[in-house]
Amino acid sequence: MNMVLRSIGAAFVSFLMIMTVSSAMAQDKEATAKDLVDKAITLYDEVGQEKSFAVFNDKDGEYVFDEFYVIVADGEKGTFLTHAINPKLVNNPGLWDLQDVNSKFIIRDMVETGKASPDGGWSDYTWTHPQTKKLAEKKTWVKAHDGKIFMVGYYE
Repeated sequence: MNMVLRSIGAAFVSFLMIMTVSSAMAQDKEATAKDLVDKAITLYDEVGQEKSFAVFNDKDGEYVFDEFYVIVADGEKGTFLTHAINPKLVNNPGLWDLQDVNSKFIIRDMVETGKASPDGGWSDYTWTHPQTKKLAEKKTWVKAHDGKIFMVGYYE
C-alpha cells in the first residue's frame, strides 16, 4: 500500500511539474510576442516605415526567430504591409475576408483587437501549424500604432 501511495504521489508531483513548465512556457511565448511587437514599433519610430519594413521582411533578420516574426498590416483594411515568412501575402486585399475553420474572420479580428486598446490585445484563432500540418490554436499579440497594426503570434 505504501508503495502504491508513493507511486501515486510521484505521478502527481510529476504532473504538477509538467503543468508548471507548460504554463511557464506559455507565459514566455506571450512575453516574447509582446516584446517583439514593442521592439518593432520602436524601430519603426526610429528609422521610419521604409527601413523598418525592410528589416521586418528579412526572414534571416533579428525580427524573425523560432516561430516568431513581425507582421505589419494597414490599420483599416488589414492588408499586410510586411510578412517575412510568406511575402505573397503582402498587399493581398483578399485577407480581409480570410476565415479560420470556425468561421472567424481572422484579419478583421486582429484589426479590431489592435484598435480596441492602446496597450494592444490578443487575437486567437485556429490555423494549420506549418511544421505539424495539423490544426492548432494560434495566439497573436496585436497593437495599433500610427495607423497600422503590428502583430506577432505563436502556436499553443
